[in-house]
Amino acid sequence: MLAARDRRTVVFDYHKANAARPEQRHVEPWTLECWRGHWYLAGWDRDRGAERVFRLSRITGKVRSRAVPFTVPVPDHVTVRETVESWSGETATRTARITVRAGHGYPLRARATVTRDLGDGWDELEIPYGHGLDAWLVEFGPDVKVLEPAELRADVLDRLRAVAKG
Repeated sequence: MLAARDRRTVVFDYHKANAARPEQRHVEPWTLECWRGHWYLAGWDRDRGAERVFRLSRITGKVRSRAVPFTVPVPDHVTVRETVESWSGETATRTARITVRAGHGYPLRARATVTRDLGDGWDELEIPYGHGLDAWLVEFGPDVKVLEPAELRADVLDRLRAVAKG
């Protein structure tokens, strides 16, 4: 919060949901905001050259503040909630079909618009599909399989392969 106020860059290790290890990030912090019980940092990610939102609970170790001043102007309106909503699929306009092992994937079941019992220990769900769904599905490991769309299935498989490689 102090670095955002003083317009100083911060450095921290960030553990993405789908990553095997944390990665160091250099961020120009703009604002902190609590949404649905989680705190998020919005700012300019110098390593990626883009605006990003970081969930604070995924920051590992100490956050180090640098004397390096900001290089990118802070936007008049920082959309932390809108960004997190779109990444979580809450503003999704598409639907994904997945199968979930019976007795697993309760957060996915809570979002399902349609649920079908397949009778073989698996259920088929239709869930809203937006940015970031692939990373979320990876967290469920072998208890979830993507049926469609094909690009979501490919993204989930790519992420699982990356995690398996370490």
